[in-house]
Amino acid sequence: MRRLFPSQGDFLTELKSIGVDPYALEIFEKKRETCLIKIEGCRIEAANIIKQDALSVGADAVIPRSAISGKPERTDIILMGTQRNLEKLSLKLEKQPFGLKNIAKELLHHHSGLSSFRARGKTVSLASPLVMGILNMTPDSFYDGGRLTTPEALEERVAQLLEEGADIIDIGGESTRPGSREVPASEEWARLERPLSLIREKAPDIPVSVDTRKSEVARRALENGADIINDISSLTHDPEMAHTAASFDAAVILMHMKGTPDTMQENPSYDDTLGEVYTFLNERAEAAKRAGIREDAILIDPGLGFGKRLEDNTALLRRLRELKFLPFPLVMGLSRKSFLGSLTGQGPEKRLWGTIAAHAVALSNGADILRVHDVAAARDTIHVIRGIFRDKEE
Repeated sequence: MRRLFPSQGDFLTELKSIGVDPYALEIFEKKRETCLIKIEGCRIEAANIIKQDALSVGADAVIPRSAISGKPERTDIILMGTQRNLEKLSLKLEKQPFGLKNIAKELLHHHSGLSSFRARGKTVSLASPLVMGILNMTPDSFYDGGRLTTPEALEERVAQLLEEGADIIDIGGESTRPGSREVPASEEWARLERPLSLIREKAPDIPVSVDTRKSEVARRALENGADIINDISSLTHDPEMAHTAASFDAAVILMHMKGTPDTMQENPSYDDTLGEVYTFLNERAEAAKRAGIREDAILIDPGLGFGKRLEDNTALLRRLRELKFLPFPLVMGLSRKSFLGSLTGQGPEKRLWGTIAAHAVALSNGADILRVHDVAAARDTIHVIRGIFRDKEE
């Protein structure tokens, strides 16, 4: 007798080996993996109904023991069941009162893999994870600040990013390292104008992202060929940013950050790191849509290293797949971050191996885009992870 712990593709191979009819493969696949879904602030009456209906379809729900007596008035619930169980539960809840019809609709709104996103008319495929190469034009960034001070150094770096296979290039003109200070928009744009022009000359079709919090800088970048605005403030720093991005039909990257770059590492704390990051990104995505930004042009970034303690960064990496419940591509900026230094004892120059390990975890947990200094290493990491888990795409 042998107990099986197969991956998704191996599971289907095992089923086929014993002669399962092809039509039944999808049904059995949905019964393989248990899902955990948290419902927050549910009315106690609704919680009791969910518990009963979950049990009736072979799933379960964790609710307080006191729920049977109608207390407390509201509670969180954790649902447990296979995808097939939850499909059946959704059908039952559609017919129930106390707002359960809305929960039924959301219950199966689970992002298992987006195929693409849109950026100013470009359709960017997510069939394989993408590498976003960093082009820092700042004199004071934590790792590579001040390296591109001559035209020759800039051209060499752009050529390197393209040769190593960057799918997107992200240009930054203002450092956002802990303790950094904001620079004027005119100075930030002066740092960005030449590299943006050079990339458009060398690679006119590659998506270009500009890392900025300022609508004036974003507008100038978009007028000169940028496609994506990477805003670490999630469109909150500048009230005109969302409108600017929407007016150009640009994609936006919304990142979670507690505080500002100059204050974010001053004793950050969380009661529920994943929950707070999830809620923030969901709210900012809704605000972006209200401002006219298309849903398929929104990307999210949990902001590792931005107002996070070591335990917050590691918890987010472990539980990253929970953010996939949000229907947006997931961008991860892990490259040579200080939390990797805390784990390895190494400075930025020697954090490549730690970065590769963190990238492997992120990719295994559903990251769609890696924002990196070292494009070739990230691309090899993607090839290896995809090779091991290729059955997930087949």
